[in-house]
Amino acid sequence: MNLSHENLLVIKQAVYESPISRDSMKENIIDHLSCAVEFKMTHGWDFNEAFSDVMHQFAPHGLAEIEHETYLLLNIKTITMKKLTYCSGLIFSILASVGLMAYFFRMPGRNELLIVGFGGVLLIFMPLLLVSRQPVAKTPLERRKTRIALVSFLLISLGGVLKGLHLVTANETLIIGTVVFSFGYLPMLFLKMYRESIAG
Repeated sequence: MNLSHENLLVIKQAVYESPISRDSMKENIIDHLSCAVEFKMTHGWDFNEAFSDVMHQFAPHGLAEIEHETYLLLNIKTITMKKLTYCSGLIFSILASVGLMAYFFRMPGRNELLIVGFGGVLLIFMPLLLVSRQPVAKTPLERRKTRIALVSFLLISLGGVLKGLHLVTANETLIIGTVVFSFGYLPMLFLKMYRESIAG
């Protein structure tokens, strides 16, 4: 039994009134629902009963769930990469901070903590961050600010590793990284915050 024009309008209305944002997905869902309802009607079901049953089976928690699940399936690699990036950043930053505290208080294990913490930031977190970052349209100031932040972060991390290994250039690297951060990144950050505060 073919669906009537009124039946198709009911299905379309239900889909177009749902929170699904992508038009291509709406069209695919309409096709799927129409076929499923039509199949049930050929087996003696009433349209309303068939439509209600198909909707319950297809999206028991609403059509928005379908879009969310599709997003997760299509972006599983990106989501996993971001989780790995930010988890590694958190863990190595904590280790580096604890290592610095241990270094100032001359606690045992301070060098190992510095090497693992800053080394992890330098060799694991930073490359993952650079790979997982999505290109976003930014102003020249934003791009410059991001570059300066990355350079200062790399220098400070490298300085932390060198400090843990007691190498000669450790202090100079830490000083350069801190200077770049303090006089390059921070002024740009506060300039942006100031502009946003007077604009709003």
